[in-house]
Amino acid sequence: MHDIVTDPLYLDVTVNKRSTFEEPIPETHNGFIFVIDGTLLIESHHSNSAQSVTRRQLAVLGEGDRLVAHTSDVPARFLLVAGRPIGEPVARYGPFVMNTQDEVQQAMRDYQTGLF
Repeated sequence: MHDIVTDPLYLDVTVNKRSTFEEPIPETHNGFIFVIDGTLLIESHHSNSAQSVTRRQLAVLGEGDRLVAHTSDVPARFLLVAGRPIGEPVARYGPFVMNTQDEVQQAMRDYQTGLF
């Protein structure tokens, strides 16, 4: 390994009921949360609004946002993932993520034939 190019942030967070979790997201990073259990009310400082995100839902965070997540009467668990953009095109289909649709199709063929 030569260096870490995305400066990743990976957190597995559990928030007790009627509690708040806060985490700054660097201005250079893009990020998302994926709710594993419970429901969160996520504040966005970019839009001065709040959004409810529940089990098995994903919410994309703005660049340099500060994550503020509130729980109600039940605890919640979620993943917070963020990193610097890699500056490359992204193509995806199902679980496959590559740079082009042709690469995605090839990865699917490789998987289906046991080469993956």
